Amino acid sequence: MIVIVQKKGYKKILINSLLYIAIMVMFYLYYNHMCDKFANQNKTLKKDLNITKVKYKSSISTKYEKIIYKEAISIVDLLGKENIISMKIVNKRLLIICNENTNIMPLMVRYGVNAYIKNTKNRIKIAIDLSTIVEKKI
Repeated sequence: MIVIVQKKGYKKILINSLLYIAIMVMFYLYYNHMCDKFANQNKTLKKDLNITKVKYKSSISTKYEKIIYKEAISIVDLLGKENIISMKIVNKRLLIICNENTNIMPLMVRYGVNAYIKNTKNRIKIAIDLSTIVEKKI
């Protein structure tokens, strides 16, 4: 039986080391390429998500505005147009200023404790939380 012992020459070691280095470089380049690709994809998804959030928020805000506006119209109908001095939104509340001889019982029946009423000499101030208005309608 003949046994041949081969010595590893420096050429074979050099070729193997160059192959391993080439494979490592290829993996590194592929990793960087995929990271850039996913980063760009992530940016576009974030932009699309922000656009849809803005559209959703604007649609919700217009929906709330319509609800509040309709409720303000119904309050004017309940109290009478000639009795209301002013109506505005202040600090998440609908503030209504009326004459002193205004009948506020329809508002008391409709809103109850949620309507804050303050009687002064010449005027009646009524504050209604916008959250209660929206909650009742939704």
